[in-house]
Amino acid sequence: MAYRDPEQLTCPSCAKRAELVWLVGEGPNTKPGEGVAYVQILDPGPWLEQTTNTAPAWHGTLTCPACGATVLTRP
Repeated sequence: MAYRDPEQLTCPSCAKRAELVWLVGEGPNTKPGEGVAYVQILDPGPWLEQTTNTAPAWHGTLTCPACGATVLTRP
């Protein structure tokens, strides 16, 4: 089963705000209390995405299209 997890992000430099939508999945063998099976970006919104890894969890950087500042970095 997968579900959407929206998150509001704000650029620390220019204060641009927009939503990022995560896709969070729980596998058929995921037991109660265990972490999720995967986390991916479903819709980055206006943010520019640079991905370094996608499985099982998204790793990378999102930057602001208006000013180029880093908005989110994972891990």
